[in-house]
Amino acid sequence: MLLRIRALVSLLCVNQTWAQTTFASLTGTVTDATGAAVPGARVTATNRENNFEHRGESNATGGDSIPQLLEGEYTVRVQAQGFKEHVVNQLRLAPLDVRRIDVRLEVGAVETRVEVSAGATLIETETARISDSKDAQQLKVLPMNTRSLWNFVGLTPGVTQASAGSSTRRFAGSRANQSDASIDGITLSNQYDSTQISPLVSQIESFEEVRVDMANNTAEFGAIGQVTIVSKGGSNALHGSLFDYYS
Repeated sequence: MLLRIRALVSLLCVNQTWAQTTFASLTGTVTDATGAAVPGARVTATNRENNFEHRGESNATGGDSIPQLLEGEYTVRVQAQGFKEHVVNQLRLAPLDVRRIDVRLEVGAVETRVEVSAGATLIETETARISDSKDAQQLKVLPMNTRSLWNFVGLTPGVTQASAGSSTRRFAGSRANQSDASIDGITLSNQYDSTQISPLVSQIESFEEVRVDMANNTAEFGAIGQVTIVSKGGSNALHGSLFDYYS
């Protein structure tokens, strides 16, 4: 009996942990001109920056999914025997995006193809969360006389400065301890009042993208407000940055 009590206490005292990721994913269905599912279609998503290919295949109901995609611009190709190749160009994915691309294949020779431009999707139909994303170019050109990430976060509608002299932000009316921030999936906030505990938040030149999610977040985030920072990848070219502010 004593051993059972100890085991129960141990389970109750386990610390909470969250599995976080910055990857995006593609989902959708592949159908023919009549709307019938096309199983076995090969779906390939190619990252335009590094030419890395991510491959998937539609199932018996025509559904397909490609997870764990880095942010960036992609070209998506859908191929099936007896149908024209379908190509989606200029598909830009932000961190944590769940993008739906439904494809209707046309009957024809495999050597021919149909090309479409994805452009910018204003509404993410696969989730109910409220999000705002800023890429490296926006962080660079926005007229902010500061190197603090939190001032850029404050430009997002629904994000306000906490009162009583606090340096924290409030997301959609949340309390001080109901938000979190992370860089490449690693948290940089304390669990008491969401104060940042890393100097990396001031190195905005190293950020590829900053995403703010509020309300209806997915299961890996326990807070109402979530700031996700994705750092820039390396390159073979030597580069740097210089800044100066005049007061």
